[in-house]
Amino acid sequence: MNAWSDPGEFEAVARTTNVVNLDALIKRADLAEIGEASDDIPTLYINGLEPKGLLYPALRKPDFQRETAVWSPEQVSDLIATFLRRELIPAVILWRSGKHVFVVDGAHRLSALIAWVHNDYGDGTISQDFFGSVLPEDQVKAARRTRDFVDGTIGSYLEHRDAIERPDRARPEVLERAQRFGWQNIEVQWIRGADHAKAEKSFFRINQGGTKIEPTEQRILLARTSATALASRAILRGGSGHNYWDKFSAATQRRIEELGREIFALMFNPNIEQPIRTLDLPMAGQGYGPHALPFVFDLVNIANKVQVADSSNKRVKEEDGFIDDLDGSETVKYLTEVRRLLWRFCSNNPSSLGLHPVLYFYSGSGVFQPAALLSFVVLMKEWETADYRNFVEVRSQFEEFLLANRNITEAIRKLGTGNRSRPRIIGLYRIIINQLREGKTSAEVANALRETKDYGFLIDASDEAPPMLALDGGSFSRETKGAAYIAEALPHAQKCPSCGGLMHRNGMQVGHRRHRRDGGSGRQDNAMMQHPFCNSTVHN
Repeated sequence: MNAWSDPGEFEAVARTTNVVNLDALIKRADLAEIGEASDDIPTLYINGLEPKGLLYPALRKPDFQRETAVWSPEQVSDLIATFLRRELIPAVILWRSGKHVFVVDGAHRLSALIAWVHNDYGDGTISQDFFGSVLPEDQVKAARRTRDFVDGTIGSYLEHRDAIERPDRARPEVLERAQRFGWQNIEVQWIRGADHAKAEKSFFRINQGGTKIEPTEQRILLARTSATALASRAILRGGSGHNYWDKFSAATQRRIEELGREIFALMFNPNIEQPIRTLDLPMAGQGYGPHALPFVFDLVNIANKVQVADSSNKRVKEEDGFIDDLDGSETVKYLTEVRRLLWRFCSNNPSSLGLHPVLYFYSGSGVFQPAALLSFVVLMKEWETADYRNFVEVRSQFEEFLLANRNITEAIRKLGTGNRSRPRIIGLYRIIINQLREGKTSAEVANALRETKDYGFLIDASDEAPPMLALDGGSFSRETKGAAYIAEALPHAQKCPSCGGLMHRNGMQVGHRRHRRDGGSGRQDNAMMQHPFCNSTVHN
């Protein structure tokens, strides 16, 4: 079975960031949109996918279609090679609505071939027009890997076209394949006699086959007009990509896109490079790839107290408690609240505590832990101004505790994810903060927790942490290199002179040692780096 058609392989690829974003290559449209009728295209040929080909200008995906972004460079290359070898590729399923031809099944297969024809693997002209000229770094890297892989093993589409015109200069294998272009077709099945409602049902039924839609994504597709779905989409694509909110006013659309871009930057900048050699990691791990969707979905719902099952729930129902957003106001409201909370975490906003992501939200080996961040979201939703001040008073001791029990963030995974386990994680944080405020040392707090049934196993988690991959020949794995760097560098990170907490590049600003209203000068010797919250409150 080919890598691009094996469900297990699909799921493994989807968990990585080594995925090729082909989402721009087939435009989206409303299934219910009515247009002028035209005849079916009985057979599809590769040259029909060229910019002015018979098929390509008419191709559309349903406007609720999930992103075409789960295949690896190898899978894309293998699909193209399989087509050129004239081996079996499952037929694509199409449905015509007026002048549009909707891809009900086979969007990835067609997109891989379109990518080859247009030389656009997520970084070409079509993708730049769709996503904006500034593309995510991971997307560009995946595109380059794919192009290098395809050109090196198969040859570009342009090389095959040129082989027809200049056969004397062509590689023999390329010329042999190019000579079949005129009659080598793509198998097609048509859905006939169906309205848009039946076509939509066909889409969901077919896409629960070999490569299933991930449950969270299916819930978003079913609730695609809700504020949760729209806000999640806006964040994941940084306000770019398909305009799911195009039925709102122009001003509302701009606001959604602005907030989406800002929140994406807050969460996912700077980009992660492996192996880890810096403490400048983003607040929420990698923002590229399908793995980010469940986390963002939960974040939006928790921040806005939407009473629905979280992403750990794998059951999908037609009626899931989401409410349609008719004018975009709820989506803007949801995004604004998410931004307000993230400002609190690590930003240059005056409210920012500047929490160091590596200490609070990553495991000792540099793996982002969504449960840790989401638990803090719940905790901070409950805090008043006095609670923030109380936390700052013991912040240095709290971080001393986390540093001394470095595996506690990773061990939180043992509590599981979701609504049922989150209260226990929040309870742990409350206990630590309260006991530190009572005057206990971090060692005394650890000893007290060690005696409890609920949290003792977290404190002693260092002996039970999952082993990292050991490579043959004594070489260090990427994870081991990252863990070694973090263990060495984190205790020596720059600290805020006001509260003693660690500082991150995204959550610090220049403050006055002696405040301006007390006669402090603007000279360098009166300047110091602080957490924004400390800078805005230390003299108040």
